[in-house]
Amino acid sequence: LQGGVPSTWVDSPDTLVPVTPEDEEYWAVFEKMRETIPDVHISKLWRVQNKSLWSYYSFHRDRLEMNNIQPNERRVWHGTSVLDPSIVYADKMDGFMMQFAAQGLWGRGIYFADKASYSKNYSHKPTKFQTSDRPAPTESELEMFLTRLLVGKETKLNQNRALTVPPIDSKTGLKYNSVTGNTAGSQVWIVYENGRAYPEYLVRYYVGNRDESRSPYESKKEARKSRRWSSCSFELDASTSNTSSSNLQASAPNLGARQGSWEFLSETGWVAYDAINNALIEKTFQAYSVAATAPSIVVIKGPRWEYEVDVANMKQRNIQHPDSTERQIHFRSI
Repeated sequence: LQGGVPSTWVDSPDTLVPVTPEDEEYWAVFEKMRETIPDVHISKLWRVQNKSLWSYYSFHRDRLEMNNIQPNERRVWHGTSVLDPSIVYADKMDGFMMQFAAQGLWGRGIYFADKASYSKNYSHKPTKFQTSDRPAPTESELEMFLTRLLVGKETKLNQNRALTVPPIDSKTGLKYNSVTGNTAGSQVWIVYENGRAYPEYLVRYYVGNRDESRSPYESKKEARKSRRWSSCSFELDASTSNTSSSNLQASAPNLGARQGSWEFLSETGWVAYDAINNALIEKTFQAYSVAATAPSIVVIKGPRWEYEVDVANMKQRNIQHPDSTERQIHFRSI
C-alpha cells in the first residue's frame, strides 16, 4: 500500500481509471479471465479508485484481524446482472449491497465466483443510456467485476435457500464469516453483509473473434513491441504479503519486464503460477535482486492454500497445511 491505497493507483480525479493494453496490469486481468473463457477479449478495462469504498473495505479487513481471523483475501468474479455496475463502483458508502441481493442457492447474499466463466452468466449488458462515465458499448459487449473479497473463516455447505447468515462455528461460538460451495463447475463464496468486497476492476469484454479496433493486440508479447508499452513491472498490492509495496517502489529500479514465468515443482512436474501470483513473485524478486536488504518473501494465494514464496532460497512453503509442505521454485525464461 502507498498512502493507505493500493500501489497500482495513480493520481486521478476519476473513480474509473483506464488500464490500457500497453500495461502489465491489463494482461494479468486478461490471463486470469482466459483461464475459464478461452475465447474472451477485453475491449475496455478500468481500475476502480474509490477511496471511500477502499477505506470501508480496509475497516472490515482490520476488524477480522483484530478478532484473530485471517482475512483470507481472494480475487473473485462478480456479475451485476441487470444492475448497472456504477451503482457499485461509484457508491461512497457500501459498494456491493445486501439491499440488492437476490435469493440464491445459499440464500439471500452477495455471491462471488472463482471462475469468470460462471460470472459470465450474470454479466451486465451495458447500454448507451446507462454509461455516462463509460463509452457507449457495442452490441456484443458485457461487463463484470474482478473483485477483492474478504472470505475470512469459511464453511462449505450444501445448497440451502433458507440461509440468511452463516452458521455458528461450534469450536469458537462465533459465526463463520462466509459460506462456500460448488455450482455449475465453479466454487462460489457468499457473504451476508456489506463491506466485505471491493470492486477492483470493471472489465468490459466480448467473446468470439478478436476485433482489432477494440483489442489491438493478440498477446502480451505483441503488445510489448508497442512504443507505448509500460516498461514498469506490474505493481499489484497484496494485503497479506510480508513485502511492503512502498518499500518495493523505493528500492526497485525499472529493470524491465522479463519474458517468462515463475513455476513450482509438483509431483507431476513444473507448474506455472497464475498471472497475478507471477506478478507478485517477480516484483519481490526484482526488489531483492537490487538490494539484499529488501524482503525476499511474499505470501501468495492458491485455489485452496496460502503459500510463502522465498525468492532468495527458491522455495515455496504451504503455510496453512499441517505438514508445511515445501517445494522448489524457479523462473523459466521464454
